[in-house]
This record gives sequence, C-alpha cells and structure tokens, in this order.
Amino acid sequence: MLFGQSVFQSVVERLEREAEENPPEDDAPPPAGINLFSSSIVFDTTTREPSSANLPLESYLGFLEEPEAAPEPTLEPPVMPPHLVRTSLADVSDELAITDLDTLESLGEKRRSFARTNHPDTVSPEFRENATLRMTAANLLIDQAIRFIGK
Repeated sequence: MLFGQSVFQSVVERLEREAEENPPEDDAPPPAGINLFSSSIVFDTTTREPSSANLPLESYLGFLEEPEAAPEPTLEPPVMPPHLVRTSLADVSDELAITDLDTLESLGEKRRSFARTNHPDTVSPEFRENATLRMTAANLLIDQAIRFIGK
C-alpha cells in the first residue's frame, strides 16, 4: 500500500491523471460506412516440414516392430449337441418325466429348465429347427399336464 492506497488504486489514479493531462487528439467518430471490425488478417500456417509436435510420436513408433499377420482362424462347423437330435414327442416326454404327482409349480419349473437348454434363441442358427421342434413338443406336453391338473 502506498500512502494508504492499494497498488491498484494508485495505478488507476495515475492513469486518470495522464488521461486528463493528455486528451486524445481526435475524438471524432469514424466516418459513416466504415466498419473498423470488418478487416481481418490471414496468415499462411502451412509448412512443408513435418510438425515438430509429431516428432516424439514418430520417434516412438520407429522402435516398434511391424505387427505380424494374425493366422486365419480355422472355422470348424458347429457340432449339434446330442440332446437336440432327439426331436420326437416320446423322446421329449421321457426327458421331461411328467408324472401324476407334478404340481403347477413343478411343471413350471420343468418348462423353464427345459427352455434353458433347448430354446431356439440359445442355440446356433443351424440347430434352431430342431430346438423349435423340441420346445413345441415340451410346451404341448406340459400344457396337457396342466389341463389334466385343472380337472
């Protein structure tokens, strides 16, 4: 602080005094039709040399070895799971093992359990036809058992 003022206040006062002592020579507004902000300067920033900002990256990449070509994967055809081969109604019935003692809850659990391994959305596209046949048979058998319980 200078004489009870902050440095900022003293600078502001000095600038005000200088402005009063030396008034601007031309206070006239610019002529009409001239826009002082319309002019612009364009610099050519293109260079023929590589950017120095890329030199560290190029230096780093120079130490890397060329990547080896990855071997082409051998695509073996998918193998159908053994349970999807059994599509007859008798095969699915044996697998579900529905008895007279089954309840609605146990039949629902059998349906969910069977669908986990046989639903067409969970198998390869090549085997969806067999999975659809198995699910259709299972749903038919379980629905019949539910109707039998309802009587």
